[in-house]
Amino acid sequence: MSGPTDRSVIWTLIAVQVFFGGLAVAGKEVLPFVPPLALAFCRVLAAAIVLMTLERILVRSKLPPIRDLGLFAFFALIGVALNQSLYLTGLRLTTATDAILLIATIPAFTLLIAVLTKHERLQGMKVAGLAVSFAGVAVLVIGSGGGHGAIIGDVLVLVNSVSYSTYLVLSRPTLQRYDALTLIAWVFVFGTIEMALVALPQLASTQWNALPAAAWLGFAYALVFGTVLTYGLNAWALRHATASRVASFVYLQPLVGVLGAAWLLGERLSWRVALAGVLILAGVAVANSTTVRGRRAMNPEE
Repeated sequence: MSGPTDRSVIWTLIAVQVFFGGLAVAGKEVLPFVPPLALAFCRVLAAAIVLMTLERILVRSKLPPIRDLGLFAFFALIGVALNQSLYLTGLRLTTATDAILLIATIPAFTLLIAVLTKHERLQGMKVAGLAVSFAGVAVLVIGSGGGHGAIIGDVLVLVNSVSYSTYLVLSRPTLQRYDALTLIAWVFVFGTIEMALVALPQLASTQWNALPAAAWLGFAYALVFGTVLTYGLNAWALRHATASRVASFVYLQPLVGVLGAAWLLGERLSWRVALAGVLILAGVAVANSTTVRGRRAMNPEE
């Protein structure tokens, strides 16, 4: 049986980034009515169900040993529980535009942490790219016009990016022993358990019958398009495309998100935000282009 066509893989990757790009916009409709931890738990639970179902259908791996299950639980803490909690809490305080652009720093933080942990070598172009990207972060956060709360929100989203980047770097050696879908499925299962410990009080106190129609639409989008379809389709794409190719489509996400925030939320795209976005994305592109070339030299099939 032949595999999927290249065109279907490309359209799948585009769809994933479009769905992810709209998540911040949907979240802004929901968060005034659903606390961030409650929304995070719903997303993590939905993702865990979808990913473990796909794992059982596509991979059917054996039960990992206790040592690796403990490792998965740690990855879940930094890559799911903290990641989701910090992002949605920060999104509640700042604008969707700021959150979208700050999420785009994940490749830059991933590279920085990889260099600090000696998983990557330090090169001049990487340093230049990181400097440009973090200059964009400074322009965005320091010049924030939303007051003290918006700055705290920006910082929380940044810490979320650092937490997720740390997960990406630390989990990479484990991917040499496990299929990517197996790893992420178990990480979300443990993430669901960890999130439940802190999110259930907020979930129980949420007045679901008081949600207006816009909030219900945002909630449905966050679960179906921003979680179930994105994680499911991304897992499928990773089985039919190289990691570097999948990562290259991430640059669509900020564009979709910023345009959506302007259109649906009425957020203004100021010169400061535009400059910050250009610096962040340009810096990430420069820093990671050298990394991808280096990896391809060592691993031509990537």
